[in-house]
Amino acid sequence: MKKSYLALLLGAFILTALSSIGWAETEKDVVAPEEQPRSQEVVPEKAIVPLDASVTDHTVTVAGKKLNYRARAELMPVFDDKGEELGRVFYVAYSRTKVSGKDRPVTFAFNGGPGSSSLFLHMGAFGPKVVKSSPKGIGLPRPPYVVQDNGDTILEDTDLVFVDPIGTGFSRGSDPESNERFWGVSEDVASVAQFIRMYLTREGRWGSPIYIAGESYGGIRATGLASALMDMGIMPSGIILVAPVASYGDLVPDSSNDRPYIHALPAMAAAAWYHGKLPEDLQSLPLEKVLSKVRDWASGAYLKALWAGNGLSEEDFDAVLEGLNRYTSLPERDIKSLNLRVPPAVFLSGLLQDDRLMISRYDTRLTGPGGWYDYGEDPMFTLVGAPYYTAFMSYLRDDLDFSTDREYLSGNDEALYRWNFQSGSEAFVGYPNTVDLLASAMRRCDFLKVFVAMGAYDMTCTADSILYTLGRLDVPVERLKKNVTVRTYDGGHMMYTNPSAKAVLKSDLDRFFGGR
Repeated sequence: MKKSYLALLLGAFILTALSSIGWAETEKDVVAPEEQPRSQEVVPEKAIVPLDASVTDHTVTVAGKKLNYRARAELMPVFDDKGEELGRVFYVAYSRTKVSGKDRPVTFAFNGGPGSSSLFLHMGAFGPKVVKSSPKGIGLPRPPYVVQDNGDTILEDTDLVFVDPIGTGFSRGSDPESNERFWGVSEDVASVAQFIRMYLTREGRWGSPIYIAGESYGGIRATGLASALMDMGIMPSGIILVAPVASYGDLVPDSSNDRPYIHALPAMAAAAWYHGKLPEDLQSLPLEKVLSKVRDWASGAYLKALWAGNGLSEEDFDAVLEGLNRYTSLPERDIKSLNLRVPPAVFLSGLLQDDRLMISRYDTRLTGPGGWYDYGEDPMFTLVGAPYYTAFMSYLRDDLDFSTDREYLSGNDEALYRWNFQSGSEAFVGYPNTVDLLASAMRRCDFLKVFVAMGAYDMTCTADSILYTLGRLDVPVERLKKNVTVRTYDGGHMMYTNPSAKAVLKSDLDRFFGGR
């Protein structure tokens, strides 16, 4: 499975700076293939690609109640201003049947990367079917990899459209060279906004409340979409951000930006607490109390020390060194050699070094063999790689009656490395930042609600980086208190891989949609 996630980008940024830094069988009513012929196209890779939508009917059991729904899998064309086809966007949509649908919300969901398909939110969190996993979401299950009813689907609350942006999933430009025209911050937002407009038109959903859900880099896309859709005359009712990033400067350090080290410290302490490595007085406390202590220290003594830079006294240096050792459990000599700034890879390698285990950057509860953290062998990739991909390929063909020879790209490294992160930025240089776009959308719309889900064991988009980002929103405090909901879950970047966390997330989102 190709891995194209935020950490690749973070790693690239850091290296640059150091060198200068988610059983029951479904019931279907499917038209037989010979009764529903599909037109075909031969695309440059010589794969046979269906142009017509596959529409199938199903049921899912949620809390003992059967929900009837219709699934639609399709490659929808996108056009330029002259009406020329630029490419096709693959999506899977789920709409409740046997209920009044005119005023039902519709949520457009996607993952991030950039270069990641919507596979993980689709088959791990929100869709009516999910990949069957191990009981606590820890450890690789044995094949066969299958899907089962998702008792925690949010299809109860909203119809769902899972979108694979161009260059991910089955979505491609009209020719191989045209993919790159979609690969940039503003280009990506514009193309997904156009997809949403076309879907609303084709499916007659202009009267529906619109919600946007994005994970990881999907936070950049979702926050950018909020304003872009408003400019198109589409007023979103809500945004769901799952372990998001909206400002890369809150995640990626360099010689003039120390705040990511401060943001990462509570996540490191949470990992050390989970693995039983903190001093006894801290280890005996509930995680919430540990995090409270760490945040107080990080925003006080640690922040002051990093701000002082080379002007830090030897006495204060030693005091901060002792504090970092206390909260990370890393040897003082290692912390000292890093000048009090601990990169994630060092922590992920060092915490369980005596057992020659590395821990996952995406979910620090997970471990894998190895003396040094290897991104390509991150335990989370093992957990959601082949199981998700294999189960989804079977699900598309056997349940959704959708088949193509084209390769499904769950992650696309090429999109990541060719991504224009400066696109749409007013600054000449700097990290991607769409915080102002979200703030603008919230100022323009007093009923726009934002739900933020964070993982306590996430070291990719750390909880504190998200909190810091939200704290920079230039929106009246009263509106923030009324319209923004923030929750932390017992899991990592993909907290929904923990079944108990997914159940709580579902309950929280029920309330979020219920309050619209």
